[in-house]
Amino acid sequence: MSLNSFRSNSGMRNVRPRRGLQALALAAVLLLHTSLACAAEAAKPAPIPVIVDNDFGTDIDDGFALSLVLASPRLKPLLVTTTYGDTQTRAQLIAQLLHDTGHADVPLAAGPAIGTREGEIGQAGWLRSPAPQVRSDGVDALLATLKRAPAGTVTLLALGPLTTVDAALKQDPRTFARLKQVILMGGSIHRGYGPQAGTNSDTPSAEYNIKLAPQALRDLLASGVKVEVQPLDSTEIALPAPLQARIFAAHTPYAAPLSALYALWAERSPWGTTPTLFDVVPVARLLAPSVCKPVPLHITVEDDGMTRVGAGAPNATACLDVDKAGVLKLVEAALAPAAVPKQAQP
Repeated sequence: MSLNSFRSNSGMRNVRPRRGLQALALAAVLLLHTSLACAAEAAKPAPIPVIVDNDFGTDIDDGFALSLVLASPRLKPLLVTTTYGDTQTRAQLIAQLLHDTGHADVPLAAGPAIGTREGEIGQAGWLRSPAPQVRSDGVDALLATLKRAPAGTVTLLALGPLTTVDAALKQDPRTFARLKQVILMGGSIHRGYGPQAGTNSDTPSAEYNIKLAPQALRDLLASGVKVEVQPLDSTEIALPAPLQARIFAAHTPYAAPLSALYALWAERSPWGTTPTLFDVVPVARLLAPSVCKPVPLHITVEDDGMTRVGAGAPNATACLDVDKAGVLKLVEAALAPAAVPKQAQP
C-alpha cells in the first residue's frame, strides 16, 4: 500500500464515524424540537366551550359580541340560539354572518318567539334573498348540546332577554344544571343608563333585557346554577370612532358584515350612532377574567325589571365596574388586528 493510499483509507475511516455522530446529533435536535413543540401545544389551555343566546338584529352590540366569540380561538361555540320576538329572522341574520365569516359549521337554532315589538329587527335589511333556512328548535338544541358535553364544562353567554334560557330551564332543569355557569348581560345595581353611549346615571335603571322578561331572571337565580351578572354598571362601554373605523377597514371576514349591520342600525337608532358594547363585556370576561371583579350579591327582581340588592344568601355574582380599556384592547386585537408586515424577499 502506498503512503497516499494509506492516508486516503485512514481518512475515510475517520469520516464515517464523524458523519454518523453528526446524524445522531441532528436526530437528537429534531427530537428535542418536536418534544418541545408538543409540550408547548399541550400546555395551551383548551378552548372554552360556550353556548351563545342573543337577540341579534335589534341593537348593534350583539353583532360585535358574536363576532368577538367567532374571532377568538380561546372560545369554542357549541351552539348559537336566538331569543325574544322574531327569533327566526334573528337566526337568519346569524346564519348569514356565520356563512360570510367562515363559520357555517357552528350549530344555530331559533328559540321560541315570545314577545313582539314593531320594527324591532332593523338590521333585517341585511338579509340576502333567499334568506337562509334555520332550525326553530332552540330549546331542544340547547338541552341536547348540554347532554353531549361533559357536565360542568359549558358556559352559557346570555346576551338578550332570558326567554329562551327560561324555556330550557323549565323544560329540563336537570339537564340545564349541567352548565358550568351562566354569564349574562342584564340588570342595573347602582348605576343605570347614562345620557349618552359609555356613560352611567347615578341611579339604577330598569335594564332592557330584564324589563322584557323579569320572571325569567327570577327563575334563573333560583335554579342553583352559577350566575354571573354583567349589569349596566359594568357594560356601558362606548366604541371609540377611530377603533370602529379600523374594525370596518380591517382585512378580516367580520369587517364587511359589521359595517353593513352598523349602517342599518345607525339609520334607525334612537340612542345615537355610537355603539355601546353591552354584550361584549360577558365575552370579554371569559377571555380575560381580570377585566372585572365580581362580588357576591342577593339580587331581587321586580315586575318592572328593576334589579335590587336584597337580604339573604348570595344568589349571583355581579361586576360593578370594568376595565374599559382592557375590553377595548380585546376587541381591537380580535376585530382590528395590526397588519403583519410582509417579510423581505431574500
